Amino acid sequence: MRVRLVFAVAARLCEHAILTKLKNRRRPKLRTLAARILIVASLAGATLFAACSESKQPANQAKGQASGSKPPTTIGVYRPSNSTFYLRDSNTIGIPDRAVSFGPQGSIPIAGDWDGNQTTTIGVYNPNEGVFYLRNSNSPGSADMVVAFGPKGSIPVVGDWNGDGTTTIGVYNPNESVFYLRNSNSVGPPDMVAPYGARGDVPVVGDWDGDGTVTIGVYRPSDSTFYLRNSNSQELGGLIVSLGAMGDVPIVGKWGKN
Repeated sequence: MRVRLVFAVAARLCEHAILTKLKNRRRPKLRTLAARILIVASLAGATLFAACSESKQPANQAKGQASGSKPPTTIGVYRPSNSTFYLRDSNTIGIPDRAVSFGPQGSIPIAGDWDGNQTTTIGVYNPNEGVFYLRNSNSPGSADMVVAFGPKGSIPVVGDWNGDGTTTIGVYNPNESVFYLRNSNSVGPPDMVAPYGARGDVPVVGDWDGDGTVTIGVYRPSDSTFYLRNSNSQELGGLIVSLGAMGDVPIVGKWGKN
């Protein structure tokens, strides 16, 4: 509507100018006058077209930014019989996009963004050795990182413990009910040691309060209850949430939309 209005005003102005010139000038000058008016009209049209194009550009850019959002989490499985990951790039039926044999027999599969490049890649934890084998790409090859960490026979847990955007290693020792967490995927002592839970609990980790940091928790099958902490510390307190029934297996994730 604005463009139409501007063109209408321009047309009336041009009409007024022509009528005025007709009164005050002789015929031989009409051609020159008409040419000038056409040039002005053409420049005005070009300016309006450019302005309209620029006004639409932010919307197009915004649309492009929306389409360039992070890719969704997709499915995959690990086959213990042949130590192979089968991964799909979409949550649709089809053959695996990647089949990657990785790690020693008897390992526990894990996955995370080990190098902070916003891509989830494969890894395994061998409980018999107490060693993590991590790879920075979802392709065949040897481990990029081999890290001995924690007591043998522990349960692996991985997460971004300090909110720096990199997934790092950790273990839960079910015999002690203690979490051992490290802020880098390298050999060394734990950065955090947090006793939490009781014998028979199942470790869970997640960003329970949405602050960008993954913290510890346990699920107690005996009373079908989650016990969650908002910090990776030895402090008392936290969230206690009963859910499910006897025999259920805990899973955690961002199930709802913000």
